[in-house]
Amino acid sequence: MNETKATVSEYHIGHTIYRVKTVFNPAFRQSLSDILARLITADCEKMLGDNEQEQDKQAV
Repeated sequence: MNETKATVSEYHIGHTIYRVKTVFNPAFRQSLSDILARLITADCEKMLGDNEQEQDKQAV
C-alpha cells in the first residue's frame, strides 16, 4: 500500500485563520517542477487572454 504523507499549516490573514493541508503522494507521476510549470503556463495564458493582446504581441 502506498503511504501518503500530509502536513497542516496555518496562515493568519487579518482576523481569519486558514488551515491548509498539503498532501504528498509518492506514487503520483508528475514532479513538482511539472506541476509548477503547468500552473505558471495556465496563469500566463489567462493573463494574456484577459488583456486581449494580439497573438504576435504576446510575450513568450
